Amino acid sequence: MDWNSFIYFPVLKTKDAELRAISAIDVSYRKNMLPTYEITKSRITKKNSVGDIVKRLDQIKNIQGNLPYILDVTTDPKQKNSQIESILSPVNGYESWRSWLELNCGEQIVPMIHVNFELDEDLSEAKAFVASVTAKYKKMALRLPADLEHDEYEDIVTDIVSELKGTRLYILLDEGCIRDRAKSSLVPITDSYQRAFSKISSLPGSVEWLEKIVCIAGSFPYQVSAEGKDEEGDFEIYEQSLFLSLRHNRPMLQFGDYASINVKQIEMRGGTFVPRIDFCTATRFYYYRKRRDVGSYIWCAKQVVKSSNYVSNGSWGDNEISSAAAGSPSGISPSFWISVRACNYMIRRVEELRV
Repeated sequence: MDWNSFIYFPVLKTKDAELRAISAIDVSYRKNMLPTYEITKSRITKKNSVGDIVKRLDQIKNIQGNLPYILDVTTDPKQKNSQIESILSPVNGYESWRSWLELNCGEQIVPMIHVNFELDEDLSEAKAFVASVTAKYKKMALRLPADLEHDEYEDIVTDIVSELKGTRLYILLDEGCIRDRAKSSLVPITDSYQRAFSKISSLPGSVEWLEKIVCIAGSFPYQVSAEGKDEEGDFEIYEQSLFLSLRHNRPMLQFGDYASINVKQIEMRGGTFVPRIDFCTATRFYYYRKRRDVGSYIWCAKQVVKSSNYVSNGSWGDNEISSAAAGSPSGISPSFWISVRACNYMIRRVEELRV
């Protein structure tokens, strides 16, 4: 595996929309992607009352095949269950997480190192976890905010690195959704990432243990209609602007985001959504939406294919837009069209990053 081939690092929850989207992307693109999967509970049924997370892991394995991926679990209270709560517990060197990885995962994964500052202030449990698994994994990942104080990066990373013993580390600098802050000014956000990158990349011996630093942010709006007119509009992809402002003379810096999924995902209830189709260019998103009593997804798709900003790549997502524009949409739920959007978005990001 050529780890230098990875240029795009999307962060995905294991919900149906995200998994459908990435599974539809051709492997020629996915060879350039190292996704982080945040495992969420599976669908709760009579036979699966807990929402067993192994079912989600099986879906990931089917999608990834032999391709590596970063494995994490969600901290979203709405998507957690008792299994995830146990995994996030630092007791006995994150024993539950270590045991779960041993039982269910092969060596191709990049496990996330969990850091619980409240219950593991001196990071002794995190260090114990790293020490216990470093012989198995060639790469591991550590996810931190981009706005910590300089000495905090040094304290945390130095402690973790002390136990790596040859394993290399991806550091994910994640600021979540930056949309509201970026509307005022992108400069403070950019400055935070710059400071964090400079501090981490200059730590002693980093050439030996640092694989890449990944800039992760999201900016897809919680309510798209607030960004333009009720039936159509467009808005900036701020995470793209952020990365462009950061990457100059920083070969160790990589691009990651939430694959056009809002960090605070909306739980749709029957009858409350307005059908909408979105598409992106390199720097902007465009949307069309229509209430269901006036043409819905067929109307939206027709507007998309007529737009001078829309270019089809012949992807699964583009084929679904084409089918809908011809009067035969395959799906009529928000989840389905989120998959279409995310599929096309991730393909576009790989194409932009390949340049």
